[in-house]
Amino acid sequence: MLNPTIAMKRSLLFCFLFVCCNALIRGQQPLPVWSDMPGLYQKDWLLYPVTQKAAAYLTPDKKDLVLYNGLVKRVFRMTPNTACTDYTNMSTGQQLLRSVKPEAIVTINGRSYHIGGLYGQKENAYLLPAWVDNFTKSDNDFQLLRYEVKELPPYLNPLSKVWAANHKAATGKLVQFHYMSALPVLKGIMVTVNYELYDGLPLICKWLSLENGSGNPIRLDRVVNEILGMVEEQSAVVGKPEQMKKPLGLYLESNYAFNNAMRYDLSDQTTHWKTDTTYTSQVNYDYQTPCLLEVYPEHAPGLDMKPGERFTSIRTYELAMDSYDRERRGLSVQQMYRTIAPWTTGNPIFMHLVSKTDEEVKRRLTNALIRAMKQ
Repeated sequence: MLNPTIAMKRSLLFCFLFVCCNALIRGQQPLPVWSDMPGLYQKDWLLYPVTQKAAAYLTPDKKDLVLYNGLVKRVFRMTPNTACTDYTNMSTGQQLLRSVKPEAIVTINGRSYHIGGLYGQKENAYLLPAWVDNFTKSDNDFQLLRYEVKELPPYLNPLSKVWAANHKAATGKLVQFHYMSALPVLKGIMVTVNYELYDGLPLICKWLSLENGSGNPIRLDRVVNEILGMVEEQSAVVGKPEQMKKPLGLYLESNYAFNNAMRYDLSDQTTHWKTDTTYTSQVNYDYQTPCLLEVYPEHAPGLDMKPGERFTSIRTYELAMDSYDRERRGLSVQQMYRTIAPWTTGNPIFMHLVSKTDEEVKRRLTNALIRAMKQ
């Protein structure tokens, strides 16, 4: 049994952290106030420029932070802790979420900890805004300390000396949520969850960083940088997860993909569609519907972090899709690449060469150079 004195000190520490976090949150940089729900975007964003710029807003009661760019909206409740409570495709009106989940999960020294998260949702088939005020937090989770809103920094230098259709860096907003834990074993460890909202397309990028300020070495075993309780794509009384369709409302891609397939769905190493046993009203009798998204490298080894070291996770790009049409979905992905990786709009020369003689290689390279100069 825990010593009463220790228990009292721990309770006081949690209360102090909660009060300080709420004071910091409410004293944050001023943001525009979120007004009434905007209507759906009426034009085709692939054809017409979107005038609405990416921005972060606060609701009048300052309980929620809203990310919105005219094409996608994502809402975060920030008290008593942080959780995404709304993820809407503003072209179709599709609500992508059905339940709240932690913002991320980190496994440190063999134990898993939630980053943010709210509790108390009893029905997990859908989420009503009226329920959110009654949700509670767990003292074992990382708690929101503060947030920052910045202009979107360039991930890589987009400038190129060669011809390309786009030389401009992507624009938008970067929102950073900073978390710390009141647990003594996690003292000094800072986790930052980052969201990048882009101008002109329904795209959000999520990633996190962890700084070991504990003064002691730690073992970071796994980082799950995205968790979404999503609306299922189909319902079936029986069937296994691998047999059932996965939600198609988001096109997901990370910067951790390989195997030379030249198709992302075959090279993907991070997207995991899992079952959700808390969703007890689902149609599937055995709760086997694939409706819980987790993003993490399956086979990536853990790493040892010395005091003062910083870890950065993979980046997950989430593109809201407004159609099942294969051609339109492909065009949307192409526009995503033009925006986040403008150097891909160049015209690289690709060829297979089976000869190993120097003369043949030189001849092929010379022909390639001549063709490039003619373009």
